[in-house]
Amino acid sequence: MEGIATTGMAARAAAPEGPWRLTLRRIRRDRLTLAAASLFAFIVFCSFAGGPIASAILGHSSTDQFPYAANDNYKPVGPWTRVSTASYIRADDYGDVLPPPKGTPTTLLVLGADSVLGRDELLRVLDGGRTSLEIALFAVFVSLLVGVPLGVLAGYFGGFTDTVVSRVTETIMAFPLILFLVFASVRLSDTLTPIGWGSVVPDGVFAVALLIGLFTWFYPARLVRAEMLTLRNAEFVDASRMVGASTWRIIRRHLLPHLVPGLLVWAAIAFAANILLEVGISFVGVGVQASTPTWGSMLSTTWGTIFAPRTYDPNSYTPWQTVIPTLAILLTVVALNQLSEGIRRALEPWSSR
Repeated sequence: MEGIATTGMAARAAAPEGPWRLTLRRIRRDRLTLAAASLFAFIVFCSFAGGPIASAILGHSSTDQFPYAANDNYKPVGPWTRVSTASYIRADDYGDVLPPPKGTPTTLLVLGADSVLGRDELLRVLDGGRTSLEIALFAVFVSLLVGVPLGVLAGYFGGFTDTVVSRVTETIMAFPLILFLVFASVRLSDTLTPIGWGSVVPDGVFAVALLIGLFTWFYPARLVRAEMLTLRNAEFVDASRMVGASTWRIIRRHLLPHLVPGLLVWAAIAFAANILLEVGISFVGVGVQASTPTWGSMLSTTWGTIFAPRTYDPNSYTPWQTVIPTLAILLTVVALNQLSEGIRRALEPWSSR
């Protein structure tokens, strides 16, 4: 009996690891991917929890305006500046600005003010990060929701279905993305912009995410179609047909799991690309409402849009208005791109390090 038990334990110990366990083990050994994942997790935490925490500590929100946070040339104050919380600027009979009344409380602007409105740059960046990440994430879901079923239909059934889906996909791919996003945003803004969920999902986030997703679904569709064309004639699919498995059972239980690795890599890349798309949409003058901060809208507030650009004036601008949102975008995109590359290497056992 003891020998049988020992043999059973040895067999369990020698049992091969599953593919996802192997993938996680490879990721844990990849220091660069772990660093990228940690950085992205930190950015997500700051974007979703950092704003409320910092607002509670500082005693004001990202929408509070401090008129004394800008000088006579409308230049916002720089980092680590205490400003008066007075709600209006006092002026004499000649229009010269007077100091705030004595005893007026002050508040700290850790990264300075964002514009002549005197809003907290730190809180705007944190809240803007949440909005930009929500747009990017929702857009990925919309792309997958549309692209994966179409790719499965085209790749598995082939024939006329593949022809129709492929021609539609190629037609959508042929049009300029930004132009269509701008046109759709303008035409549908009154219908889609009011859709939101309070402060959790501000108005306009769903509209921008939906438009980006509807105009980028062809990427996962093409990816899934190529995989399905290869897998539909695999031996395990033929074996499933022989035992009487239905078409949808074969797709759901046997084929879709094989699509997950490639879609994970694409989703990480698309997440980063959607953040840049949101920035591009903001620079053409459409997107979420002006009162809702995003990283793209913060940059467009400083530099204007392509239809109404603003030139740099050192007397009325500070570098922090550009550097801080740009750095947030850069770190997020780099982290996501490196994370996608790490996932790809982990999912490919034959890939060289």
